Amino acid sequence: MIKQRLDYIASKIRVLETHFVSGTSGSNQRTQATPRKDEFNAISIDIFLRYSEHKFLFANPQHLESSSADTNHLQQNYIIGFVFIENKKEVLSITDEWFEKFQDIYETFDNDDAINENEMQIDNRNVIYPE
Repeated sequence: MIKQRLDYIASKIRVLETHFVSGTSGSNQRTQATPRKDEFNAISIDIFLRYSEHKFLFANPQHLESSSADTNHLQQNYIIGFVFIENKKEVLSITDEWFEKFQDIYETFDNDDAINENEMQIDNRNVIYPE
């Protein structure tokens, strides 16, 4: 009976959450592997696995709660919100830190928090240099 009730609940509600990489990292003298709050101007999450279409939600990392292990880093998991199923229709409900429109997240940016291009981690693994 419990499994039946859990299946019913799962058919009516889906949890939206992040799952950033975790653990420690020996590279770049990092204290942990989750992203630092100053590495991104915005976080964008595609909720396709819990929603019927590719839909991006946005958050300002400066407005998300810090990791308890290092306040300069993000946590591994954040609850973004929920998708409720009502009469076979999806209803999206997100927390105050997340936005559906990029323009709304853009308005939360502070120039003092802007990422310095020289400090960005650039992946050059696929760059082919001329000989």
